[in-house]
Amino acid sequence: MDKCEKDPDGYSPDDIVAKLRRYIDSGRNGIDYTFLYRDKNEEFFSKYIITENDRIDILRKLTTDSYSGWEYSDNSNFPRDIVHVFKYAASFIPRGIEDAPSEMVRLYIKITWSKYQNNILLIISFHD
Repeated sequence: MDKCEKDPDGYSPDDIVAKLRRYIDSGRNGIDYTFLYRDKNEEFFSKYIITENDRIDILRKLTTDSYSGWEYSDNSNFPRDIVHVFKYAASFIPRGIEDAPSEMVRLYIKITWSKYQNNILLIISFHD
């Protein structure tokens, strides 16, 4: 994964970040973008206190510095889909621990735009 390289569709990291922000800022969850249900994501959401607004705020804060690069999907149903990977550090409070201090967590965020569902932004991975 080369973080400076354009993806096969010709998008640079700057283009990807700008497109991501446009979708988040002007879109609606469930219509223009959606967080996919995946075990790793749900495990993370149950481990830390994080709201939908927190997740959206983090997506807005992603930059080319947090962009790790692109890769082809590992989903055998969509092998030619391009996914974009970000890594971002944020602090979260663990669930179920009274007066727990926040912990710095390095997030792994993977996104794509579905060519099969009206170009909806899919947040595939959002976990540590």
